[in-house]
Amino acid sequence: MLALLVISFIFLMMLKIPIRPTAFKQQSAMEFLMTYGWAIIIVAVVLTSLYALGVFNPGSTLGTSCIPVSGHLCSSPLLHANTLTVTVGQATGASWTSTTIYLVSSPSSATAPCAAGTGILSNSIGTLASAMSSSISFFNVNSILPATAAVGGSGSGTLWAGYTSGSQSGLCTKIAAVILKAT
Repeated sequence: MLALLVISFIFLMMLKIPIRPTAFKQQSAMEFLMTYGWAIIIVAVVLTSLYALGVFNPGSTLGTSCIPVSGHLCSSPLLHANTLTVTVGQATGASWTSTTIYLVSSPSSATAPCAAGTGILSNSIGTLASAMSSSISFFNVNSILPATAAVGGSGSGTLWAGYTSGSQSGLCTKIAAVILKAT
């Protein structure tokens, strides 16, 4: 009798009759929807917060910066109290004499604005040898970039160098683009 009961139990186990198979599928579907639903809500909240903080607007986080042209150096720009201080240099292999650096408001219609004029500030630095840099200051920047006058205001300009190299004089080269943001 015991042998018959054991054989019956083994036979029933081999059949593997599920108890309400649709209940497991429904629960699995609900867990799937809940998990992905919460994940989508969290991602939406994070993206909304980042957007509100201005992370997706590069102009809002970008301070005063300088983007040099190949072969030139432009670093450490600082705009404070209507004065722009920046370090410029060159690595062209030639020494520049009688060097004057010009700050021109952007956009400028002049292709090589190495002369004093409206919308141009200049500062003479003398000799600028290759692989050498020099720190210069431009005063009264708001006269050519009025948007920088207000705190949080911004403007852009271009740095040019007028110089003599060897026997050639009156040369004019674009050094860098500057983005100014008042603090």
